[in-house]
Amino acid sequence: MWADTTNLHRTRPRPVVFVLALVVLMEFSFLGFLRADDSSPLPAKDEKRVMGWLEAVYLKPWGLRVTAKLDTGAKTSSVHANQVEHFTKEGKDWVRFSFIQDEEKKKTLIERPLIRTAVIKERLAKSSTRDVVTLVVCKNGREYETEFTLNDRSNFNYPLLLGRSFLENVALVDASETFLFKADTDTCAVRSTESHSGAGR
Repeated sequence: MWADTTNLHRTRPRPVVFVLALVVLMEFSFLGFLRADDSSPLPAKDEKRVMGWLEAVYLKPWGLRVTAKLDTGAKTSSVHANQVEHFTKEGKDWVRFSFIQDEEKKKTLIERPLIRTAVIKERLAKSSTRDVVTLVVCKNGREYETEFTLNDRSNFNYPLLLGRSFLENVALVDASETFLFKADTDTCAVRSTESHSGAGR
């Protein structure tokens, strides 16, 4: 009178087994995604830091701590330069200028290769030409080489201006904040002290 259910039990699907298999498969897929994500490099835009419109930076290799104005309205960065002189070194054009640090008022003589000459258009003034050099700026433990125009900034509040050519891959500027990063705890300060030559060239 009892029906033979042997074949029925063999062919009947087991929901619990299928659910467990699905869960295990999903876990392996998720772990594989994490491993792939960890091994891929971060996009450059994710490395940007939010900075105030004023920040302390270090000029290498002189170890000069300078207050810089971060200006998204300017394309090229600018550095204060006095007594600019042109000369030739190993057959190439170079410039020599005096830089005065804003905090200690100490004059440093800097010599750099001349990269190019830029035409600058100013408001209510005729266009002017400025020499362009590259300098290394150290901030938050990282060094960046960028172009600077040489300009007499004695009438400005800050001797260094960082424009879009520097900021576009480095920082997002919060116009309501200043000095979001303490210069004394910046590893650039330690490296600048260790590598400071004192020669300014």
